[in-house]
Formats: sequence, C-alpha cells, structure tokens
Amino acid sequence: MKLLVAASLLGLATVPAFAQVSTATTGSLTAADAGVAPRAGVSATDYVKLAADSDLYEIQSSRLAATKAQRKDVKDFAKEVISDHSATSKSLMAALRNDDRSITRPSTSLSADKAAKLTLLRKAPRDQFDNLYLQQQAEAHQEAWALHKGYATDGTDPALKQVASTAVPVIERHLTHAKQLLPAGLAGAAH
Repeated sequence: MKLLVAASLLGLATVPAFAQVSTATTGSLTAADAGVAPRAGVSATDYVKLAADSDLYEIQSSRLAATKAQRKDVKDFAKEVISDHSATSKSLMAALRNDDRSITRPSTSLSADKAAKLTLLRKAPRDQFDNLYLQQQAEAHQEAWALHKGYATDGTDPALKQVASTAVPVIERHLTHAKQLLPAGLAGAAH
C-alpha cells in the first residue's frame, strides 16, 4: 500500500508545469468583487506594455511609501507590493524570451498617466500621504486585475497567458489589502 501511495505521488510530481495551471492561479474575485470588468481582446504586445507599466508604477510608488508613509501597516504593505511586483516583472520579462515570436521589451519609463499619479503622491502632504497612496494602489490594482484577468482568460500567447494567470491572485491579494487599509469613508472611493 505504501508503495502504491508513493508511486501515485511520484506520478503527480511529474505532471508538466503547464498542466498544473488551475483556478488557483486565475484568482477568485469576480468582476463585481474587483469593481471592474476583465479587459477583453488585449494583444500580446499591448499586454506586455501595460503590465510592465503597471508593475513599474506599483513598485516606484511603493518605494516612496516605504519611506514616506506614517503608518507601519502601510509601510509593510508597500514592501509586500515591491517584492511581489518585482517578481511579476521578472516573470513577464522571462516570458518575452521566445523563439516563436518577437515582442519588443517594454519601456523602462512610466506612462504619462502613471507618472502624473507618482508626482501627485510625491507632492502629497505628509498627513494625507497614506490615504492617497492606498487609494492609488486600490485603483492601480483594479486596472491591473482587469488587464491580467482578461489576458488570462482570452490571451493568445501561452507564455504571457501563464504570466497573467499567475499574477491575478497576487493582484487580488493587494487589491483586497489596500481596500482593507483604507479608512471606511475612503474605501468606497476606490471603486
């Protein structure tokens, strides 16, 4: 009996990684929970550009929050965002290496709208910084969820679809956490 259990466990361990993708990697929030619908029909090139811009903004704004935030829980959240989005960025860049197609590496500069949000955050009075950061993170993670959830659902590039599927639960965790950290009156303002 022990040999049979060990053999069946070994069999499970040899299932190819792509076959192990389950609903656990596509997240658990509905569009109503996230407050936004998944984006449909995004091209692989646009997905890469938008995902990289999202990660870059979330990392840069969270680096600022890690030093400027007043509350320890906000600083801890910022550190979590930096760590997790550094990992999703690495996964995205790794997925670009593919002999079957060519996708241009995304810009290392923020888009105009994300740069404007970062500027607003830099200029925020110290006593308003935490709430503004959390509101921006909730909104940014809603946008990211729509992008990644949509691409995980109907994306055409298998490697990028895997990146999107893996990112969705991370983004859901951040979105939920940011909303929980916001004062009750402001949580509803983050759509």
